[in-house]
Amino acid sequence: MVQAETIGDVCVIRVDAVRLDSPVGTVIRNTIASRLEDHAKFVLDMSQIKLVDSGGLGSLVAALKTVSGQNSRFLLSGMQKSVRLMFELSRMDRQFTLADDVPAALAALA
Repeated sequence: MVQAETIGDVCVIRVDAVRLDSPVGTVIRNTIASRLEDHAKFVLDMSQIKLVDSGGLGSLVAALKTVSGQNSRFLLSGMQKSVRLMFELSRMDRQFTLADDVPAALAALA
């Protein structure tokens, strides 16, 4: 469901799910929390996600607060058009840093 790998000094988290809901969001939050001691930069690859519900969005906000509280950075990448539109309509694109894909996110964190 969720896989993490280190690329340089960045923890890239790939989500292999179509829907980001509360259970998937909890796994993402736990994955980030378990790697905060070793990483200060995180990228969440959302390219497989087609739907984000309120529970999933809440989990992302909680993860952002956790990362921000540790003076770390958290970028979202690879959003499909429908997911990006939801982020824009809810103005969450102002809270999160969005990148078109993982390579763009890695470049932004360099």
